[in-house]
Amino acid sequence: MDFVFLGNNLAADFVNTEVIAQAGRTDLLTSPEWLSNWFESSGIAVAIKCSENDLNNAKELRSSIRRTFDLVIESKTIQPADIALLNARSNELRRVLSGSNSDYKLSFRLESSADALALIAQTCCELLASPRIRSLRKCASEKCILYFVDTSKNQLRQWCSMETCGNREKVRKHYGKNKALEQ
Repeated sequence: MDFVFLGNNLAADFVNTEVIAQAGRTDLLTSPEWLSNWFESSGIAVAIKCSENDLNNAKELRSSIRRTFDLVIESKTIQPADIALLNARSNELRRVLSGSNSDYKLSFRLESSADALALIAQTCCELLASPRIRSLRKCASEKCILYFVDTSKNQLRQWCSMETCGNREKVRKHYGKNKALEQ
């Protein structure tokens, strides 16, 4: 199964590594190699070798972010343990200065799984602390668990993607309407 990047936010895209498929809830991070693949596919970093421990840490962070997103969407208080985990992970993020002469660049050090997870946690913290948090949504489809930040002009986006869930909902409504007319 392919990774989906439609969350408009790195933390949302990371949570979206757990999806609903024909077999039900499906974890796309099934091995350390798949975690490495996700880091590369997301554009975070290339060639990060991950271990089982890294995979466990990633799933712990993902669960924390999912709980946090659910509570935010429900306008409830985030659990202190999740805030502590997000703070601890994001505080591991390090910036480095590179370059020479007058061409210097400040960037994040992304050499390990811990660095990549720290960036994801930092991105989540930045979203939580910004006005954009009011645009965090969960797909309106009952058969979907994906999250996204609504960047549409009118802030009325309901579906993770019109090509998948939005289209399915339109077909379902159309079928229901036609079935009602037949009776």
